[in-house]
Amino acid sequence: MSHLPHALKLGLDALFPNFCISCQNHIQANQALCQYCLDDLNLFDLTRHPNLLHRPDICDAFPDSNFDHLIACAWYQAPFKLWLKQLKFNDQQFFRVALIQVIDKQLQIARQVNVTWPDLFIVLPLHNQRFLARGFNQVSQTWLPVLKNQQCTVSSALYKQKATKAQSQLSKAKRVKNLQNAFICQQDLTGKTVAIIDDVMTSGATINAATEAIKSAGAKQVWAMLTCLTGLGNLHYD
Repeated sequence: MSHLPHALKLGLDALFPNFCISCQNHIQANQALCQYCLDDLNLFDLTRHPNLLHRPDICDAFPDSNFDHLIACAWYQAPFKLWLKQLKFNDQQFFRVALIQVIDKQLQIARQVNVTWPDLFIVLPLHNQRFLARGFNQVSQTWLPVLKNQQCTVSSALYKQKATKAQSQLSKAKRVKNLQNAFICQQDLTGKTVAIIDDVMTSGATINAATEAIKSAGAKQVWAMLTCLTGLGNLHYD
């Protein structure tokens, strides 16, 4: 009887096989990418740059960062651009599984190459109006399973108190103004290293605004953890 769940899983996998979304090879039921396709993705080399703010091209792309440390998976380009858009706007769940696999891989590497590690992890919150309209937070869908699996402490200390305009069509200056006083931190974070998590960073204005609120609550360091990075003016996603 103890082998029944495993046997059932094998049977279901045979009846309803999963296929890699990239190469169409057969894979396990809890995956969306085979190991070959996962390893073939063009991800940031965190072993060379544990803090991506020290990578010259990324430093140039985000020169006004208030946060202290940056970890990300990849540039906002194919296939990640499609996956994120399909998940966010069409709730395509197999892309969620693919993104979870990518995030898990990068976060495991990040833990190995960074001497220190955040005390708390905060998924960037949506304003209540946007959350109710959409019905889900795609950042939570992709990052929380990984954080839970890696036994990271997740906090809901950050609250978005201002219903901001969509950032995608705004200039850098207007993005900053749009996000003034957008976030408030509801927890004493004195002496803590805190990671803010989001899906795509364009100008850094949103993460900077969240960083200000978290540092005002006493945090000694703020890390930004992103699924993707893009340059300002190249993004149509918000």
